[in-house]
Amino acid sequence: MKKLLVIAALSGIFMTSCKEQKQEVKTDTFKYSISMDVANLRGPVILLDRTTNEPIKTIYSRTPEFKIEGELPLNKMHASYVLHFPSKYSNPYMYPVAEACAIDFYMDKITTIKAHYDSLLFSNVENEHMNKVEQFKQANFPAVVEFNKFNKQSLKESSGERRSHEEQIAYANKGNALLDAVRKELIDKTGQFANSEEMAVVLASWGGQVGVEKLDSLGALFQPAVKETAAYERLVTVLDYMKKQTAPKSLSVGEKAPAFTLKDAAGNEHSLSDFKGKYLVIDFWASWCGPCKKEMPFMKELHKKYHSKGLEMLAISTDQDPNAWKMAMKKLNMPYLQLHDKNGEVAPSYFVRGIPYVLLIGPNGNILAIERGEVLEETIKENLKL
Repeated sequence: MKKLLVIAALSGIFMTSCKEQKQEVKTDTFKYSISMDVANLRGPVILLDRTTNEPIKTIYSRTPEFKIEGELPLNKMHASYVLHFPSKYSNPYMYPVAEACAIDFYMDKITTIKAHYDSLLFSNVENEHMNKVEQFKQANFPAVVEFNKFNKQSLKESSGERRSHEEQIAYANKGNALLDAVRKELIDKTGQFANSEEMAVVLASWGGQVGVEKLDSLGALFQPAVKETAAYERLVTVLDYMKKQTAPKSLSVGEKAPAFTLKDAAGNEHSLSDFKGKYLVIDFWASWCGPCKKEMPFMKELHKKYHSKGLEMLAISTDQDPNAWKMAMKKLNMPYLQLHDKNGEVAPSYFVRGIPYVLLIGPNGNILAIERGEVLEETIKENLKL
């Protein structure tokens, strides 16, 4: 009788175990918990799926410490998400560095985030998956790690107005050298780690550095198991976005510069045709763009050196907020014409996909160069015959 009871008990354990195992296999969702500690929090926090840009949940909290909890499809484990904080900027990816309104992270079951509302860019985000990715980068991608340090330090520094022209050039050269090293690492090591989900995360984050065609070929190297992950889905999304961005024709040297009419801070209209017969530098920038402001001392020096020799210059702000534009313009004390692309129509006509974006226009209205820095200055000198 005891033997039968033991068998029955064991059978019960086995059946329960099988039942639990079967139930686990059927589970196609997972529960997530994001513990937030945000000093100086103001307004709601919106959780967005970064791949689809769909809002998942909105949280209103009166205290800095709160949780965001819910349930997501299992295939969204390790997917890329965004916490969008209240801001006057509608796009969570286009904001002034000093007023960042978004925190990017990869979802896991348990995530902890410690941040300050006024410096969200430097938030501390941790979960098991993100820790693994960071360890992977530290072990295998020294150039990526070094550039991240360089970039964070740059963003913490002042806007760069106090840098000399020589310091500006040295700073830009260092950044470009680091990006070249990052590009080489990605190309050399993707195949080596083709069975790694962490590699897919790194490549998705830095894919813009290798270009569309190379990113497409690198993505094809991944093993089938990796291609089933959310990290690879993010990589595909990045690649699709890059293809759409590069699909339209871009402006080329020798083409006619698109006509436009824009207003200055006083409301006066100025047109490209006003500069007919003159050499003209056009600089697309924005008050929130750190690299743009770092380049301003160089641009002011160009104006000082070559305006009396026949060079005209104008800057076109892509700021959504006219007040931010006017404040930055006053602070930077730029001595040449400042215009505002208020409706965002001129920048797209010039196929501006990133700023700063600088062109040199000739007296006949044709584009002579799409360049920056010392290369631009050399082209100016050649055309002015200096």
